[in-house]
Amino acid sequence: MTATADRVSWGAGIVAPVVTLGAIFVATLLSPQFSWTGNALSNLGTTISTASTPTTRLVFNGGLIAGGFVGLWFGYALVGAARNRIELVGVALFGLVLVALVLIGVFPQGTDPHVPVAIAFYVLLSIALWTYGVGNVVAGDRVRGVATILAGGLNGATWAVWIATGALLRPGLALPEIVGAVLFAGWAVGTSLDVRARLGSDPAAGP
Repeated sequence: MTATADRVSWGAGIVAPVVTLGAIFVATLLSPQFSWTGNALSNLGTTISTASTPTTRLVFNGGLIAGGFVGLWFGYALVGAARNRIELVGVALFGLVLVALVLIGVFPQGTDPHVPVAIAFYVLLSIALWTYGVGNVVAGDRVRGVATILAGGLNGATWAVWIATGALLRPGLALPEIVGAVLFAGWAVGTSLDVRARLGSDPAAGP
C-alpha cells in the first residue's frame, strides 16, 4: 500500500457517509410532503409517491449510489489494516452492504428488486457489524469491538421492535431506516480514523 492510497482510502470512510446522509437529509428538506412519521426514505426516490419530486429523486438516488461507490474504496484501507481473518470477513460483508446501498439507488421503490435489496442492506449491516466487532475483540481492541457489536445489535433491535409493533411496510418506515443509516455512518467515520492511525497515516505521526 502506498501512503497516498491509504489516505484516499481511509478518507473515503468519512466522505461516503457524509455524501449518503447529506443526500438523504437534503432530499427530505426539498420534498414538499415528506414526513418522518408518514413516509419511508425510499419515498424520496420514487415516482409513485407524492413525497418525491424530480429533484428529490436525483438527490436521494444519486447520493446513495455515489456514497456506496465511494464507500467501497474504504475497503482498501480496511483490508490493509485488518489484523485477523474475522476482520477480513467483516470487510467483505461491508462490501456487500455497500453494493446493496448502491442497488437501492439503482432500483428505486416501485421496481421489483427494491424491497429485497433494501432488506439485504439492513440485515447485512447487522451481520457485518457483529462480525467486524468480533474481529476487533479477537485482535485485542475490546472497546471498539464491543461498541461495533452493540451498534449491530441496536440496528437489529430497532427492526425487531418495528416488525413486532405492526406491518413492515407501514407509514413511518423512515424512522427505523434512518437509525441504521446513522449507525453505519458513525461506524464508518470512527473506524476510518482508527484505520488511519493503524496504517501510520495519522498526520500527527509525520509524513
